[in-house]
Amino acid sequence: MSVITGDSTDRTPRRFTAGLEDGQSVVVEITGDPDNHARIAVQLEDGPRWTFTVSDDVAVPDVDASTDELPTWIEPLLHRLGLEGVDA
Repeated sequence: MSVITGDSTDRTPRRFTAGLEDGQSVVVEITGDPDNHARIAVQLEDGPRWTFTVSDDVAVPDVDASTDELPTWIEPLLHRLGLEGVDA
């Protein structure tokens, strides 16, 4: 799955839905500049939301995340977006 398409300077939010192995769906929204100034929000449909700031191709969880522990499926999802991983 590729999220960043077209003009790399485009600041228009990109939003899509991804399916998880357990059948649940998550909504992913990327806002900001794709060149490492992006924010990524991941939310289970009708469930918790996690937000990240991108720094050097690594997702850094925001302090006010809705839950302290990240689900195991988040890091592989972020890898599919082209990030190296999560700085926990």
